[in-house]
Amino acid sequence: MTEFLHKFACFDCQVAFKRRAIEDASSGSAHQSDSNIIHKCPNCAHRMAFMGRNFAAPSKADSSAWEAAKRLWEAGFRFVGSGYHSDPALPKSKSGISEFIDNNPAHKQKVGKQRRWADYV
Repeated sequence: MTEFLHKFACFDCQVAFKRRAIEDASSGSAHQSDSNIIHKCPNCAHRMAFMGRNFAAPSKADSSAWEAAKRLWEAGFRFVGSGYHSDPALPKSKSGISEFIDNNPAHKQKVGKQRRWADYV
């Protein structure tokens, strides 16, 4: 049986890893809004952010894309679901990110709690 893994990110170290989000990883869902399991970054030990199954981690050198991912996560957006919806795609750079967040309060991928990365431990 294949494990159902999700992506978790550390915005400080700009790394992402696939990990289990629930104890029974064979029964997960692509629409999950958060993780029941806490994972720590292997580099800095900060709690990693649950991003969803569809998160494509930017390259370590792309600080604009990492900032966009962090801002989206803080606003409650997750890279979840099948990707088949009529809402705009989540931005991949920090240019226009505030406007995107303000203009999409009912976006299909806004399924998580709003949080501050600095306070997420």
